[in-house]
Amino acid sequence: MYRAGPMRYLVFGDVHGNAPALDAVLRDAVRRGFDAAIFLGDLVGYYPYPNEVVDRLRELAPQVRLAGNHDALLVALAGGASAVRAKEGTLVVDVVQRHLAALDHAAIDYIRGASARAGDDVWSAAHGAFRAPFDYLTGLESAAANLRHLPSPLGLVGHTHVARAFAVVESDGAPLWRTVDFKGPSSSYTVPPRARAFLNPGSVGQPRDGDPAAAYALFEPDKRRFTVHRVPYDVVAVQRKVHQAGYPESLAERLERGR
Repeated sequence: MYRAGPMRYLVFGDVHGNAPALDAVLRDAVRRGFDAAIFLGDLVGYYPYPNEVVDRLRELAPQVRLAGNHDALLVALAGGASAVRAKEGTLVVDVVQRHLAALDHAAIDYIRGASARAGDDVWSAAHGAFRAPFDYLTGLESAAANLRHLPSPLGLVGHTHVARAFAVVESDGAPLWRTVDFKGPSSSYTVPPRARAFLNPGSVGQPRDGDPAAAYALFEPDKRRFTVHRVPYDVVAVQRKVHQAGYPESLAERLERGR
């Protein structure tokens, strides 16, 4: 796993209880090599492997472990919050309640221990955005609204389930924005020296960009380089597990469509 030289981070998020997808990502990332891991949140929700994904993350021991909105919902429900007051949809609440029932106290405490933000002088990480942690950073308008809240040149975010970057550089006092969509098995973007950027590795457990392969990134801060990799896994096996566990059929269907 570990390499000599400048740091290379494994950056991933939005696992959503999909252990086969997470296993495929970790195998691929170990093969390529990384020094430390940054988990952007949403370990639970959607797919019927809550204990397995908690175990995998514990074993990985990421340097950064953030809480996603599904994780926060599980912690709130564990603390006695009413599902009626949850801001999530009925499907999300129902599945997270099932995950809560399946997890032991130690696993719930582990999820409870996740942070809201992390970072250093070069990069900062949040689950969804920097203006508010669970906002969606989906386009240039939301990127521009978050720029003044970004405490470092580079922002690592998830939540949208789409591998994409938004970069901006000042030219004659005006911001010039660029959108980068990461396509194909591997796709890399190097952020220009004077630019600031939001970088999203996509989703491990439920991609929504039309590609069903699990997504993650390798991030090299010294080079300002962000490379998204896509990893096929046994989607049919996960769909079968969804059916056997009695989870909503829509969750199985969207895996093969990557939507």
